[in-house]
Amino acid sequence: MPGRVAAAIIGLQALGCAVFAALFPLMAAQRAALSSTSHVMFSVFVALFAIGLGLVARGLWRGRRWPRTATIVWLGLLVPVGWALAQAGWRLVGVLVLGSAAAGIAAVAAEGRSHQRP
Repeated sequence: MPGRVAAAIIGLQALGCAVFAALFPLMAAQRAALSSTSHVMFSVFVALFAIGLGLVARGLWRGRRWPRTATIVWLGLLVPVGWALAQAGWRLVGVLVLGSAAAGIAAVAAEGRSHQRP
């Protein structure tokens, strides 16, 4: 069960990355500070993150062991992002990022403990 909780958290983050990748060029075109090529390449980069996170979520959902490390690394990287968002005035978003990171790390740790051999 904890692996499925972590899979749901990572899956929602993958979905968020995919939506951001799709909407970024449209939003950036209105306030273009960079070239359109830069906007497209950033969207491709974020889309690759979405694909990777989707694969990790799928592996967690199926109970595989390999995505646990990737999940911990990704969620660990989100901790300073959530902290910065909270300090920058986006408190709700920052708290959501920090909360999802903490819940995901706890779920992966619980999943790892449930598969330990006696």
